[in-house]
Amino acid sequence: MSGGAAPAGWWREDDDEEEEGAEEGPVPEEAPSEREPGREPDSGPPSRPRWQSIEEPGPAVGPEPAVRPEPPVRPDPEPPLRPDPVPPPGAGRAGSSVSEPCWSCGAAMAPRDSRCPSCDSTRTHVLLICGDPCLELRHGPGPPLTLGRHPDWAPRTAAFFADRPKISRRHASITVEPDGTAWVEEPPAGSHNGTFLNNARLAPGIRTPLRDGDQLRLGLRVSIAVRLYGPGPGPSVG
Repeated sequence: MSGGAAPAGWWREDDDEEEEGAEEGPVPEEAPSEREPGREPDSGPPSRPRWQSIEEPGPAVGPEPAVRPEPPVRPDPEPPLRPDPVPPPGAGRAGSSVSEPCWSCGAAMAPRDSRCPSCDSTRTHVLLICGDPCLELRHGPGPPLTLGRHPDWAPRTAAFFADRPKISRRHASITVEPDGTAWVEEPPAGSHNGTFLNNARLAPGIRTPLRDGDQLRLGLRVSIAVRLYGPGPGPSVG
């Protein structure tokens, strides 16, 4: 159609508009200079602002372990004090100022005393210790000490050996000399079960010397330990 007005129902598109049906291409991204500060494009995940910093996580720090207090140090207990042993009679040393009891009467004797001021006995004596029967005898210089079951011949031992038929009525005798020596002897008639000194049987009627520490046996069952004490202070002699 040429010239003139267009018929009704028709219109004319402007030349500067795109034709319908044209393929739409990708929308060009705005230039960086045209973006607003702090604004990200609509597409893609949002990014953090430039001024925001991220600190890298450091190593995990757990709670400090509890400090256990050290136990108190206790001093070592002191050992208990032990009493000094009591020396036996006659075991004192020369020059000692400790008094000792008399073996005969029990009175106190100073170290300088050679005889007891109470009974006039010397320090020299023999100690006989028996376990069965329980018996302890001390004897000094003078008449012999007799051992047996006869009440008149052995008055100091008859009561202890009364129920011991193996012990003779007149079994043996002990003699102590002033110089501190001691002797044992069986009666001339002898004893029925014998007298033994350190397991050796004694001959009747013969004096045999005793020494400190000897073992005297009456018959087969009664055993007696022998201790000798000399005339002066110091160790026993024999």
